[in-house]
Order: sequence, then structure tokens, then C-alpha cells
Amino acid sequence: MMNNMMMMNSLKSYVLAHEYTEETILRYFFSLAFLSFLTHELLHLASASIFPKYIFGEKKWSKLPKHRRAQVVHAPNQILNGLLAGQVVRGSLERFPSAMKKNGKFDVGRRLETTRGGGLFGGFLNALTKGGVLGGKAVTFRRTTVLATAASCGYLMYDFLLLTLFDRKNMLRAHGRRQYVIYIAHHVLPLLMWPVATRYGTFEYFVAWGVRSELSQAAMGLRTVCIGMGILDTIYGVIVQLNFVGVYFWVRMWPLLDHVRSMAKADWFAENVPRWQLPFAFFTVPVPAMLNVYWWFMIMGAFWKVVSGGNKKKKEA
Repeated sequence: MMNNMMMMNSLKSYVLAHEYTEETILRYFFSLAFLSFLTHELLHLASASIFPKYIFGEKKWSKLPKHRRAQVVHAPNQILNGLLAGQVVRGSLERFPSAMKKNGKFDVGRRLETTRGGGLFGGFLNALTKGGVLGGKAVTFRRTTVLATAASCGYLMYDFLLLTLFDRKNMLRAHGRRQYVIYIAHHVLPLLMWPVATRYGTFEYFVAWGVRSELSQAAMGLRTVCIGMGILDTIYGVIVQLNFVGVYFWVRMWPLLDHVRSMAKADWFAENVPRWQLPFAFFTVPVPAMLNVYWWFMIMGAFWKVVSGGNKKKKEA
């Protein structure tokens, strides 16, 4: 009991801290990520109980294929991750990081000026961190980036275990082998590279936009529930589909030109960027942008089937 109390007090001190150093920032990051992971596990257990009994009804639920049930149960986790991480990181974003130039280049290892978070979570974040500036000996991210990235990594850990261990067969059937492999790689890369970037204070713009893009997960989760309920072809389903397409374009496709411009203007060889990070950065920074374009064409294809009645024609055939 005493050990549990000491662990909780230690965890609380990390969560409420507003100054990070080289020694504490990763402990803070992984403490938040672990809390996020536990939250998603509990939410998944709650969804597995609530959906069959109260949302669908046991009769309708039993008629759903197993892989579809798995997707529906997972949907609230997508919604939570998208809303939390996608909104929290908003205060950290700069549309044109190239405005911060050194010798005509955007320094990818330079800390952005700290600003107070805005919007729904702004007051909470400022109270949580007491308005403090991320400081210490390390070059660090803004507090909103650290919080949102840690929260998103907790979700990715939960989802990675779901994909590879606890519900592998259903997830493989739901997404198909090619998409399944892409999703695995998509999870592994940020889980490996985001803590590294956080620790060294590098590539914040690209990491922050990567977290921001998770906002489309919220719209995707709602779409998944509609598919499970069989209402995607209705007027309400089309509205949900339009919302998903719009949010995806807003957080993934619209910033794409800025991303390409920032990659071209970035000072990849800035003094405060460790040289060993460069091979990883050259690979991991462009890949998410390319995946977003790939998924965009898949989404538009699926959307066209809905609005053109392709799904109904297939069922009638």
C-alpha cells in the first residue's frame, strides 16, 4: 500500500511538473503515455460490454461478423485519441515554420517560442503546467506537443497490441493484409521516433502535425460505428462520411504543401540536431505525407461508392 502511494505521488509529480530537463523529460513522457495506454484499455473493455447490450442489442450484435464487432468496439478509442491528441497539440502548431530562419533555413532542432494553448483545452493545459515554459538543460518541445504526443503514443501502444496480439485475426480480416502491414509500420515508426524527437527537441513541426492528423481518427471512429449499424448508405451516413472526408482533408491534405515546403527549407544539418538522427529523419519525415496521399485516394474511392450507390448495387447483385 505504501509503495503504491509513493508510486502515485511520484507519478503525480511528473505529470504536474512544468520544467523538463534531460533527466526528467522522458520519464514525464512515458508516465503520460502509460496513463493514456491504461485509459484506452479500460475504454475498450467498457465498449465491449456497452455496445452489445445498450447500443446494438444482443440480437443485432450477434449478426455482425466478428471482425466488424472488433472494429466497432475499437471506434470509441479512435474517437478519444483523435479528439484529445488532435486538439491538445493545436497550441503548438506553426503553419509556416520556415518563418523561423537562420541563414535562410528552418532550424528543425530549434525550440519554437512557447505560447499558451488555446481553444477548449487551453485553460486546462495552462493550469496543468502553471503557465511554465519548457526549460532545463535540454532543448525541448512546447508543453502541448509533449502532452499530446505522449497521449497519442499511449493509444498507439494499445492499438499495436490489439493489432498484433489480442485481436490479430479480426484486424487482419477487417483491413486486409496490405493495409494491416502498413498499419503496423505506421504504429512502429512514431512509437520509436517520437520519444527520440521529444528527448532531443528536434523536428517538432513535423511531429506536431503528425499528432494533429490523429484528429481524423475521431471522424473515422464515428464512420465505423455507422458501418456496423448499417446506416452508412442513409442520409445520416452520408453526412458522417462527408464529415470524415472533410476532417481528413483539413488535418492531413491541406497542410501537405506546407510540409513539402518545410522539408525543402529545413536545415537538416543544424548544429543542435544529432547526426545519427538524420538517416531516420530523412525516412520518417516524408513517409507519413506519402501515406496520407495514399489513404486519401482510398477514402475518395470508398466515398464515391457511397454517394453513387455502388454499395447498394453490389448488394442487389
